[in-house]
Amino acid sequence: MITDKYQRSPTYNNIFAAGVCVALAPIETTPVPVGAPKTGLMIESMTTAIVHNICALVEGKQVDSIPTLSALCLADMGNTGAAFLAVPQNPPRNRNWTGSGKWVHLAKIAFEKYFMFKVKRGTSEPVYERIALKFMGVERLKDK
Repeated sequence: MITDKYQRSPTYNNIFAAGVCVALAPIETTPVPVGAPKTGLMIESMTTAIVHNICALVEGKQVDSIPTLSALCLADMGNTGAAFLAVPQNPPRNRNWTGSGKWVHLAKIAFEKYFMFKVKRGTSEPVYERIALKFMGVERLKDK
C-alpha cells in the first residue's frame, strides 16, 4: 500500500497502514523491483505514528506524527547471527553499525523472551527500553 509520511493512504486520509504491506520508495532502481525490508523496530515506529495520528483525527486536530523508520535487527543463523542498526534505514544515515557472532544468537533468544514478557503484560515500551534506545540514538517518531 502506498502511504504518505504520516502512514496514511494518499487517497483515503482516514486509512492507515504499517508493516510489510507498506510500499516504501526504493532508494534506486534495481533489475528486480523489490521493496525495502522492514524490521520490527520500523513497524513499531510506523504503528506509533499511526496511533498518534488517529488520536489527532479523533480530537479534530491535524495529523503530525512521522515515523523515523530506523532499523534494528538481530538475524539469527543457527549458532551465530548478524546484527545491524541504521538510523534512519535509508541513507543518509546519522548512525550505522553492524556486528556478527554467537552473541547475536544469544541476544536473539534473550530478546524473544523479553518480547514475550512484554506481550504477556500488555506493555509496549517500558521507560527503561525507551532510555536504552535513546542512548543508541533510536527514536520512534521524528521531532515535530
